[in-house]
Amino acid sequence: KLQLIRALQASGEVVAMVGGRSYAASTFNRATQARRQPGSTFKLIVYLAALRSGMTPDTLVDDSPITTGTYRPANAGGRYRGQLTLREAFARSSNVAAVRLYTQLGSAAVEETARDLGITAPMPANASVALGSAEMTLMELTAAYAAIAGNYGPVAPHAIHVEEAGFFERLFDGRSSLSSDERTGMLDLLSAVVNQGTGRAARLAIPAYGKTGTSQDARDALFVGFAGDLVVGVWVGHDDNRPLAHVSGGGLPAQIWANFMSRAIPGAAPRPSPRPTPTPRSILDELPDLPDMPDMTAPEIRIDREKGVAVDAEIGGVGITIDREGVVVRDGKTGDGP
Repeated sequence: KLQLIRALQASGEVVAMVGGRSYAASTFNRATQARRQPGSTFKLIVYLAALRSGMTPDTLVDDSPITTGTYRPANAGGRYRGQLTLREAFARSSNVAAVRLYTQLGSAAVEETARDLGITAPMPANASVALGSAEMTLMELTAAYAAIAGNYGPVAPHAIHVEEAGFFERLFDGRSSLSSDERTGMLDLLSAVVNQGTGRAARLAIPAYGKTGTSQDARDALFVGFAGDLVVGVWVGHDDNRPLAHVSGGGLPAQIWANFMSRAIPGAAPRPSPRPTPTPRSILDELPDLPDMPDMTAPEIRIDREKGVAVDAEIGGVGITIDREGVVVRDGKTGDGP
């Protein structure tokens, strides 16, 4: 089982890359050469296309089973929640919601969004693309997330530092930015994954954004996201494409991502949960335990025009009456009046 990491800045400058276990054993760089299914990390593209069409994170989408057509994917674990907002569907990585969005938007809109983010992989007009069936490299997938992080793309990864383009250069370089609503909406969705969705294992002490992904039959598990000035993609899988045992994008890849970010960005490491503060002792704690109170029946209230109000009750098996004349104990004893 291999665990690959690719880290770059939003500008595309590569700062770290692990493409295999041993260069002596194999020169094949899986981070830049291996084409694998991105799984649900590709939903970033589908949901960005939805935001570009005018939807918002609060737009509702159907999360019920798909019962028509030839392609009927299921949600992980067979769980469905009816109507969800885009935010909830993205955070929970709903498969049926992504396919419905893909069908509603059309394959051309999704492919155009992918190309605008720099993805060059072949993309058939098939709804399974919404779930990451189109194979691509970890490099181009991470670069697509870098375009969101820096709000400028497509991003071309490079190993040598390049001075940032000036204003006039950017006007004619063929790249573009998201609108304010699109970028705000995308950050909303990506943060929901980490804070309350499938990517909770990637939470940091600083704002973090990302998406989990697990390909068909769990042959690939990924987490791609950004925090601070770093964009990092993590892939876990086998060279021979064997299924992974008990590994999903929200598990080991998200944990690797969080560990890497915690060491790479000062102050990013999650803070340990504070120990509960012991309750200070009160003077009441020193008081002796009070004896059990005797049983008391519910009082009966009588109203008489001449005698006024009287209350009958029984305490500890002894009957008493309280009226304007005083207290009468019905076993013959009489107490003082008020």
